[in-house]
Amino acid sequence: MRKAKFFLAVAAVMVTAGFLLAFGGSAQAKMVPKVDNFILFPDQSGSMYMTHGKLGVVKMVAAKDLMMKMNERIPELGYQGALDLFAPWQVVAEPAVYDRASFGAALEKIPSDQGIFNRLTPMGPGVSSLDSVLSGLRGKTAVIVVSDGGANKGADPVAAAQAIHRRYPDVCFHVISFAEDAKARSILKKISEIGGCGVYAEGTDLLADDQALNQFVKDVFYAEQMEPQPEVIVLRGIHFDFDKSDIKPEWQPVLDEGAEILKKHPQIRIIIEGHTDSIGTEAYNQKLSERRAKAVYDYFVAKGVEATRMKAVGYGELKPKADNATKEGRAINRRVEIKVVQ
Repeated sequence: MRKAKFFLAVAAVMVTAGFLLAFGGSAQAKMVPKVDNFILFPDQSGSMYMTHGKLGVVKMVAAKDLMMKMNERIPELGYQGALDLFAPWQVVAEPAVYDRASFGAALEKIPSDQGIFNRLTPMGPGVSSLDSVLSGLRGKTAVIVVSDGGANKGADPVAAAQAIHRRYPDVCFHVISFAEDAKARSILKKISEIGGCGVYAEGTDLLADDQALNQFVKDVFYAEQMEPQPEVIVLRGIHFDFDKSDIKPEWQPVLDEGAEILKKHPQIRIIIEGHTDSIGTEAYNQKLSERRAKAVYDYFVAKGVEATRMKAVGYGELKPKADNATKEGRAINRRVEIKVVQ
């Protein structure tokens, strides 16, 4: 278990309001990568350059817009990212440590307009081409297929994806679908189900719902782990009457609680700092501040706190917390502060 760190929070308080508190550590979410690599794999076949019936824009234009939005949400967690197109196969960005700005520049290179005539959809051969990238990667890889599911030439795309998974069992196929018919949608869903680790999403849904897009990115790229935060120990000081260094009964509960906290946390070391107001000579106030610090030191020792964990020092009138020109300010300055150094 990671050794807890301890931080000091000291506040100047009036004589009637001093106290000592201890707070337990809280937990904070940390992003951890689910994958070692990812390949964003858009379909650039002829059908992707046709207008989407529901969206009213060219499918690739919508897909490119969605991929740019997705890029804005992918956290930079050290995995490698690549961008390859299929049908026909085209390398846009070789595998490299993912950097949002560089990957965004690569996405801009995807053509928003291409001819449709005689551009069939060899989806199966396109999936098979992944072998040329996957052979150079190690670890878990997410392949994110962005397609309308059209497949009218070459091998069965589902069989091609299954063959890739058999060869590279650490590959997960995730799918963003722009399919407009049941057959195409079925092909894409079957691809996403290979290996039981893929995520399927409709491109229209991700474009319309930021929360859905955020969830897709999280499902593919990262998980959240709750990390305990360091425990925080807050030790408040105490105050003294004018020209006095004795501990008044009203402050004993504060110091008793402090002693208990210190005994429960034997790794803590503290500095006990004595202070005065500005009335009197500087030399006298220096000695008075040392007596005040020593009084708290002796109190803790009597309560069972090891002397070797503590150091008592005096600062005289050199470090006021408040204005010495007022009665209230001087009362605040007649104090001992307890500072945690470990």
